[in-house]
Amino acid sequence: MKTYADLMKMTREVKQDMVKSMPSISREISSIIRNQEQDIHSIERILDTLLDYSQLCVGEKSFKRLNKYYASFNPENAKAYVKLYKKMTEE
Repeated sequence: MKTYADLMKMTREVKQDMVKSMPSISREISSIIRNQEQDIHSIERILDTLLDYSQLCVGEKSFKRLNKYYASFNPENAKAYVKLYKKMTEE
């Protein structure tokens, strides 16, 4: 049975891993925007990852940056992501 201290340690480790992955995610976002890629599956995969990260307060700027770009050609889905993000970060 896990203790509170064990859970906190695991949470810190997961958050550290998330933070370590952010430079790679940021580069991927920059490439998507620079090349004006519109691959919905790739973009939504990254947005989904960043939604997961938002639960530990990681990646907010990257999420907003990519979703703003996404809204330029898919405003309906981008709006849904904003709603999901707000829901996940308010709880």
